[in-house]
Amino acid sequence: MKPSFIFYLSLLAFATSCEKVIHVDTDTAATKLVIEGTISNQADREPEVRISTTKAIDDNNNFIGVSGAAVTISDDNGNTWPLAEGDQGIYQTAAFTGAPGKTYHLSVTVNGQQFTASSTMPATLVPLDSLDVTEMNYGDGMQKTVRPYFNDPAGQANYYRLVQYANQEQVKKIFIQNDELSDGKTISWEMMNPDGDLRQGDDVQVDLLCIDEPAYKYWYTLLMGATGENQGPTPSNPVTNIQGGALGYFSAYSVSTKSIIIP
Repeated sequence: MKPSFIFYLSLLAFATSCEKVIHVDTDTAATKLVIEGTISNQADREPEVRISTTKAIDDNNNFIGVSGAAVTISDDNGNTWPLAEGDQGIYQTAAFTGAPGKTYHLSVTVNGQQFTASSTMPATLVPLDSLDVTEMNYGDGMQKTVRPYFNDPAGQANYYRLVQYANQEQVKKIFIQNDELSDGKTISWEMMNPDGDLRQGDDVQVDLLCIDEPAYKYWYTLLMGATGENQGPTPSNPVTNIQGGALGYFSAYSVSTKSIIIP
């Protein structure tokens, strides 16, 4: 039985559009490539692949991209799209938008070495129904939190990730859940923000991402390793759907968005 979890985790390094892979190898270990690729069903979110390398655990977490890679995304209909490098190590294309139910294939070649991955965008687009604001006792006082609501489709396995923005800044948390214990039910929970209280007038946006099982496993093992719940002596790298020896993930997801002004 797969566990059903709602997790959140403060990350020390969290770029606006990229979550850094946790690396726990010593600085004597071989450097590995890190590939983070995403496709969504929204035209304003271009397919993007970020390529970097692992660092020693005591190095800073600034993103330093790998240039000169050959990056393509293809589908099962014979379409292939090359991604062009803009900023160092960031590859994008505006040539297509992801579609629910389709499987996409990533190919990355760096210094003659090829890395591949596949991801299927879930066929069912689950809409974010609504948001409201609640107050909870947290720490030394009451804290305002946003609570999203959405209805899980019955009779199928669904995997979710939610991303929260406060005043256009991505909140440094990860929230994931599967529907094993909530199949066909309304799902809702408070999105706690230990880094700071939401205040009156704050503009909060919540994105509901429908992801496939490999992406869920990536986020799940990332969190379990980072919180030390993997029963090992040290945190570990999360599982990856990247083939060829790289770390990271490739995820095709659908997204629904709602916003609310904190009263």
